[in-house]
Amino acid sequence: MLTNKSKLGEGAVHVLIGILVFGSIWGMIEATLGGFLHLIIFPNKGAIMAGIGMAIMGSALAIYKKPNMLPGIGAVAAAFKLLSVVFFGWPPASIHIVNPAMAIFLESLAFGIAATYLLNKLAAKDTLARVGTGVLAGFISATAWVYFAIYVMNAPAYARVVFTAQEFIANQGIAQAVFCGVFLPLGYMIGERLAAKTTPLLISRRHHYAISAAIISACWVVAAAITMVGTYAGT
Repeated sequence: MLTNKSKLGEGAVHVLIGILVFGSIWGMIEATLGGFLHLIIFPNKGAIMAGIGMAIMGSALAIYKKPNMLPGIGAVAAAFKLLSVVFFGWPPASIHIVNPAMAIFLESLAFGIAATYLLNKLAAKDTLARVGTGVLAGFISATAWVYFAIYVMNAPAYARVVFTAQEFIANQGIAQAVFCGVFLPLGYMIGERLAAKTTPLLISRRHHYAISAAIISACWVVAAAITMVGTYAGT
């Protein structure tokens, strides 16, 4: 009985570390590449970043096979938006923080729910199921986000061009669904290959913790540095 409890504890810690690692990688990419695409007003930047986030979650799902960890990954990635509180002085409830953070979290929540029901098909190397799951999660999360942005955060008042929910869904919603449908199979495949090459038996617990801590720390340092550079560039 004590052994079972010990294994459960180790399993929980293993999953928690996975949430922190994959969430930090996603958050760092949002702060670097996402920030750059936003700066140059790149077309479909939101859909592109959603697709990358879907690939990262797909890799995590392929390794851990635990859909309930996906919203945690999204929450960690969304937390990187709080760097703007430190470097830009925005209040935590600012639309510039809440809206992108919610976009990330809603995507992870939608994918987590979909993966709960479709995990067997995703694990069975069913490419059509992987594409369809990405499309479904991408479209649902985009739809949920635009209604939140408009009716909770009043986003059109801050946008360069006033938009309606229907217009957003017909354009960005479709684009996000497509990118998520393309990136999820790629991310899942990468995760499968990583899982096949690296198992807990091949790496000591101490090394696993050290490597994970290094990755998490590096992601936060890089994201903070890039955000700081953006602060100085804007002054």
